[in-house]
Parts: sequence; structure tokens; C-alpha cells
Amino acid sequence: MAENTENPSEEKSNVEKMQDESSAVATEKVDKNVLIEKKNVVGKRLMRLLPFQVFILVADADGKTDNKEVAQFREFLSQREKRCSNPYTKRMFHATVVNYSGLTNRYLSGQIKKDITVVQKAMDYIQECVSPRLMEEIVKDLRELATSIAEASGGFLGVTSPISTEEQAVINTLEEIFEQAIDLASGEDLIDKKKLDF
Repeated sequence: MAENTENPSEEKSNVEKMQDESSAVATEKVDKNVLIEKKNVVGKRLMRLLPFQVFILVADADGKTDNKEVAQFREFLSQREKRCSNPYTKRMFHATVVNYSGLTNRYLSGQIKKDITVVQKAMDYIQECVSPRLMEEIVKDLRELATSIAEASGGFLGVTSPISTEEQAVINTLEEIFEQAIDLASGEDLIDKKKLDF
């Protein structure tokens, strides 16, 4: 009889252990999904800020943003359907158009500062989402934006370079970030509609 009473308690102990392990695995999955979701929320916010941050970094490279640069930025964004080579930058530029007044007000009030690390973090997130091919297309659009802003107010009658030394330095730094993002892109070659929902 002693043997019979020990076996059920051992079985119960094993069942409890299995339940605990199952619970731990479920909790770990939930925690992992929460972390992934938080990362996606932050990443999408960074993608919304990316075009505006590129604009501010280039336009304010010499310490002042002039009306020609602002006008060129708005013109560039309004032509996004023609200028963009992929859905990701179309969506980023669209989000910038929709939130332009809010972004500008936040920048003027000091809530948004020109910060190259925002570009780096945004590109870090994007490179996890897209393939090298798609990243090259995104980078192409962002390069064109940066160059367009830099050329907006520079140069003298075609004799001098339209891009100032300070603007060129910013573009060179952006170029390094962009090239690294292309090299490290490890995501899908297909467009992920969830990632475009921002």
C-alpha cells in the first residue's frame, strides 16, 4: 500500500512540473511578443520622423534653415508618387506630409532636435524589415531628398557648388549610415503591409 500512495504523489509532482514548464514557456512567448510589439511601435515612430530629420540635418547644417530649403522639402514631399521608388519611402513621405505642421511646431518648440542618431536608429530598424534590394531603393529616395534640400539655396550662377561644405559633411555622414544599412539589411524581399501601417 505504501507503494500505491507514493506513485500518485510522484505523478502529480510530474504533472505540476509540466504545467509549470508550460506556463513558463507561455509567459516567455508573451514577453517576447510584447518586446517585439514595443520595438515595432518605436521603429514605426522613427520611420515617421526619418524624412523630417534628414531635412533638418541638411537644411540646418550651416546653422540656418532658409525659405528655399523649406519650399524644396515641401515640393519634394508633394511629388512623392513620382519620386519614390518603393512603398516604404512613399509611406514615410506621406506621414511627413500629414504631420508636417505638428513636426514643424515640435521642432520650433525644441521637442524635436536635429539628431543624427534618430537616422541611425531608424535605419537600424528598417534594415531588420527589408532586404538589401529594398534597402537600396529606400536609400536612393533618402539620398535624393538630402541632395535636393542641399542644392535648394546654394551656388552662385552655376559657378560655385550648390552644396555648402557643412551640408556636404552631413550628406557624407548620412551616406555612411545608408551604406551600412544596405550592407546589414536582413529582412524580407516582399513588402510587409504591417510594417507600412504607421
